[in-house]
Amino acid sequence: MSDRAPGSNPAGTLALLGAIVLFSTVEIASKAIQVGCGAHIDPFLLVFLRFFVTGLCLLAIGIPSARQRGVVLGPRDLGILCLNGVVGIALSISLFHVAILAFHNASSAAVVFSANPVFVALLAPLINREGVSLRQSVAVVLGGLGVLCFAFESGHLESASIKGLLVMVGSAFFFAIGICVSRRIIPRYGPLLTMGISALFGSLVVLPIGLWRSTSPILPELSKGLWPLLYVTLAGTALAYGLYYYGLAKTSAYRASVTFFLKPVIATALAMGLRGERVNAYTASGTVLILLGLVLAVLGDTWRSARRREVR
Repeated sequence: MSDRAPGSNPAGTLALLGAIVLFSTVEIASKAIQVGCGAHIDPFLLVFLRFFVTGLCLLAIGIPSARQRGVVLGPRDLGILCLNGVVGIALSISLFHVAILAFHNASSAAVVFSANPVFVALLAPLINREGVSLRQSVAVVLGGLGVLCFAFESGHLESASIKGLLVMVGSAFFFAIGICVSRRIIPRYGPLLTMGISALFGSLVVLPIGLWRSTSPILPELSKGLWPLLYVTLAGTALAYGLYYYGLAKTSAYRASVTFFLKPVIATALAMGLRGERVNAYTASGTVLILLGLVLAVLGDTWRSARRREVR
């Protein structure tokens, strides 16, 4: 019998770290598609490409596993999973890609979206019937102040930054709703089946919108940004989600939460190194405030759970 502590599986930890690094590159690669390659790909169409492939990949693994566990999906189950896809993918990720184009810096988009656990702390009492603590309230205030700082990413207020900020806040809000809903349904269906069906349905919902909004011939535009598009779809989404759920299964929710704190840091470092982006005093302060809010919102729950296990 192994004497390794729960959550210390090296392969699982490496998988989580790999997933976070890949997640941190999505904003930069998305900027490269539209700005670097000059490809006019509608954000809704980009969401379809990303999550249609991801849904198929996760279901290829999740369906056999679900069958072994005897999971049977009825109409109500499919309805819940599809609704989760509409909120967590169709709404959230579509707004996410719209906001990336509105922000000057890819790093700003990454950091603001990473504030979604703060929204989870705000929404969990309503959706999951969890109590509101002083710690959670402080986390929401810190995260909110940090987000506001990104309206000054250029050094002063600009309409583009305000638009990007509001749209990304909406994206993080809907993503947080998806997380809260997933917390309730994952124990029943499993993470791969939950994410696979949600991703597949969410991608199909946005496909007609993406086709309708596209003002340029789609195939020529896709060919312009082919390589970063393939990267975002296969590495930044399909592989990243696969690694993340593998790491979650092999370690613990605590470790998954902690490693996610690295996303805004890695995304900012990559944006500065690869795109030459500059971080001013406002965005640096906002990043620090959001990270403090994340620590309070996520780590506080894990510390409290650990104390409860010790008492038992």
